[in-house]
Amino acid sequence: MNKMNCLIFDDHPLVCVAIKSLLKELGMTNEVFTATSAKSAFKTLKESNIELLILDVNLADCDGFDFYKRIKSHGYEGKVIFFSAETSQMYSQMAFRSGADGYVCKSENHDILKDAIEAVVKGYTFFKFKQVANEVREMPQLSSRESAVMKYLLQGKSNRDIAFVLSISEKTVSTYKRRVL
Repeated sequence: MNKMNCLIFDDHPLVCVAIKSLLKELGMTNEVFTATSAKSAFKTLKESNIELLILDVNLADCDGFDFYKRIKSHGYEGKVIFFSAETSQMYSQMAFRSGADGYVCKSENHDILKDAIEAVVKGYTFFKFKQVANEVREMPQLSSRESAVMKYLLQGKSNRDIAFVLSISEKTVSTYKRRVL
């Protein structure tokens, strides 16, 4: 099996170091890059042949799902594992729907992340929630705005806060909320 170049994008440097150490232990990667900002992650993706991206969902300067959508539109075709503190099954479903190869919660044992990396590198997908594939196929496709509203609702944000962040009216948030729920 060929070793892959990997980029770890998390706004917490300690998380990047820990995952980098885990990747070296697995011996499945060639070079491992780290980024703590969208700008440096995008630069690394442009300058290096990254075949595996391990990406946080909630980043300081951007949303992980939006970042993934943006790099795919710029031609990124490598594998992606979302790695997040978010334990809600909805995040795993959003990762699955976005075309990611895996989703792991940061609260899991490190062996789960190892299993996910090994599975994804071998060409499989890894989503811990067993019901994800069936539920996602039964759910209607959400627009990007509906997904954004859902994400903020899951974080416990109010309609007013969501409206402010997305630069839309509270009434529009209510409409999206009604469609999603």
